[in-house]
Amino acid sequence: MIEGRSIECARGAVATGPAEGARAGARILGSGGNAMDAAAAACLACAVMEPQAVDIGGYVAAGVVLDGRTGRIWSLDANSVAPAASREDMYEILPRRPGQMGITEREYGCSVRDDANVFGPLSVATPGFMAGVGTLWERWGRLPWPQIVAPAQELIEGGLTYAPVRDAIVFRREAIERFPSTAEILLPGGRPPDPEQPWIRSDLAWTLRTLASRGWRDFYEGEIGRRIADFLLSQGGIVTREDMAAFTVRVTEPLSAEYRGARVHTAIAPNGGFSVLWALEEMERVGLSLSDPPPDAYWHGLTDVLKRMWRRRLPDRGEGGTVHVAAADAEGNLVSVTISQGGLFGSCLTVPGTGIILGHGMCRFDPHPGLANSPGPGKRPLNNVCPMIIRTGSRDVAIGARGGRRMVSVCAQLAQRIVDLDVSTFEAASAPRMHVLRDEPVQISADFSPQARAALEKMGHRIEVPDEVAGAAHGAEILRPGGRLRAGGNTWAAGV
Repeated sequence: MIEGRSIECARGAVATGPAEGARAGARILGSGGNAMDAAAAACLACAVMEPQAVDIGGYVAAGVVLDGRTGRIWSLDANSVAPAASREDMYEILPRRPGQMGITEREYGCSVRDDANVFGPLSVATPGFMAGVGTLWERWGRLPWPQIVAPAQELIEGGLTYAPVRDAIVFRREAIERFPSTAEILLPGGRPPDPEQPWIRSDLAWTLRTLASRGWRDFYEGEIGRRIADFLLSQGGIVTREDMAAFTVRVTEPLSAEYRGARVHTAIAPNGGFSVLWALEEMERVGLSLSDPPPDAYWHGLTDVLKRMWRRRLPDRGEGGTVHVAAADAEGNLVSVTISQGGLFGSCLTVPGTGIILGHGMCRFDPHPGLANSPGPGKRPLNNVCPMIIRTGSRDVAIGARGGRRMVSVCAQLAQRIVDLDVSTFEAASAPRMHVLRDEPVQISADFSPQARAALEKMGHRIEVPDEVAGAAHGAEILRPGGRLRAGGNTWAAGV
């Protein structure tokens, strides 16, 4: 196995964070699996290692798949679906709370009583993660399903600690304490665990054994699905057994656009990539090209494009847990898939006996009634995931990122760098970043050029430097001619 933040190999490669996810995918490739098998196994491994970012009960898996055998590109949409009993006025809206900047305050300009749209049973819609991973394997993979689940099972059997989740537990402690089934596994003894304290996940081990033996559909139609629905109803939720069994994944043509001779493909709406395509088309229309290093005028022009993108994206009104997985193989297969829990630990509600922490797909809806993105029966919410496949004359690239709303802005910049500068996915992921919504401040990454920052401030822009502008980005590439593979990103890549 070849490992690192940027690698080249011949047979297959996977890039993601955590590193264990990339290694799981690489082992599948080494066992004769293709890129789709590897991506599916990596997603499951990531759900075991970073349940604060994505869980077996995660709300979304959205991807773009290049089938090397046919040359066709597909959108894979496993976005969460609102239950049949949901209503556009199902939440009690309150004024924004002073000093609070939760999801609802930040994104919708209000609060909801008891944060019911963010935490607890009414925040849960039918989860899409497992169906997305299962469909990715079922439609394009070739190894037996139990072999895809095995790396995730091995991670549990090998022994886990609380180290990867401890900081997130501290951050979310107040919400976790509201739900005994979650406090039991995340706050042993009633307090945040020590980082190296062993985390015995016997309930999740049962869930994975059940999925391996009965198939991924058990999550929706079998015992696991019944446990999820029955527990939610017992807690005052509205997801039923019928909602679980009715969930479908949409496999369709992707959304696509031309950008300076390259073709950029992303998952269908309401996943976030449609805004990235608009931004790229606008960059080309106004002549906003990228050189290295970017001129000061580039960053000023980018703020204008991003502001207009967000005004179009969120016309109705004035960070989270996510993981991106990219995989490529020597047969020409390419996968770009983004998976998410929503915010940290999603709903913070665990289904007893399963170890499944459910995502909060309902918080992706605007709680105000009468809007296109208001809750409603069978609706899929607007989200920010932006998986992409970019085809140029010299390579095919799968890339995406994690990081809430910021990833929409950042994914547009990743795509532009790949096309304009012909950089690797590692170089694109490591470059300076910018994010701005409809109004300022402009957020820039800590590695931003001091000269460029000073120039923006002189032009009147208000600048902030957060801890990060979106999170880790990862990509995998098929290079032409010759079909050599390359993968990399902010966290890890592994290949054979």
